[in-house]
Amino acid sequence: MPPEKTIQITLLANEGIIVTNGRTKFLIDGLHENNGEFFSGLSRLVRQDLLAGEKPLFQSIDYLLFSHCHYDHFSATLTQQYLENHQIKGLFLPDQSTKEFSALRETAHSRADQTWLVDLPLGQKQTFQLEKDISVTVFRSVHAGHQFIDVEHYCYLLDLAGYKLFIIADSHDDAAYFAKMLAGETIDVALVNPMFINRYAGRAVIGQALKPQQIIVYHIPFEDHSRHGFRKIVPHDITKYQAGLPPISILWDELQTMELR
Repeated sequence: MPPEKTIQITLLANEGIIVTNGRTKFLIDGLHENNGEFFSGLSRLVRQDLLAGEKPLFQSIDYLLFSHCHYDHFSATLTQQYLENHQIKGLFLPDQSTKEFSALRETAHSRADQTWLVDLPLGQKQTFQLEKDISVTVFRSVHAGHQFIDVEHYCYLLDLAGYKLFIIADSHDDAAYFAKMLAGETIDVALVNPMFINRYAGRAVIGQALKPQQIIVYHIPFEDHSRHGFRKIVPHDITKYQAGLPPISILWDELQTMELR
């Protein structure tokens, strides 16, 4: 189903994005201070503009969503600062992983109209009706990498007036699990990290479970932070595997915006 208005996705850094349908804005995995070796954190300017909320892109953000609490997706300090500056409609946080951040959770309860502390076991999902024609379905998945198997990690399916975006975040590539959790869903756009293109198991998730109309690849370092060849590998993999996949776009530059119709 075509969206009521053009949907825009703007990259802040890593998997931090702003999604808007013209009247409702989501900030997903977008408040982090990643100084690690592999991935780009918010630049100083974007961080300042996001916290100030004065420029049009950053004005009136309604909902904050976090897939998990790794430092390249989430900062308790920045999230608390953001909430102190802005009243929002809703906040989705992994429950177990944020229990240690009592100050953040107290701030959230006063600065968000509603706070959802998500605590779902594998195999269960829950849908939240946010607006008359906007909902979010969330379910737990296993984080990729054996060392992260115990990380509390969630996926989000945004339904924007019938137009559906799926955020798989840093999930393990388990096609059978995603086929079960997404049975009956029609996904318009899936946002995936490069491993879902690079690995056979990742492509199986896309082809057998997600079956999206379009793929957006992100979670890629910016040009000045790319020390391990990711920015060369991604287009190479897309060229190599595109024939067996839906159309693929890359979201990899700061404040790059894509319009979906």
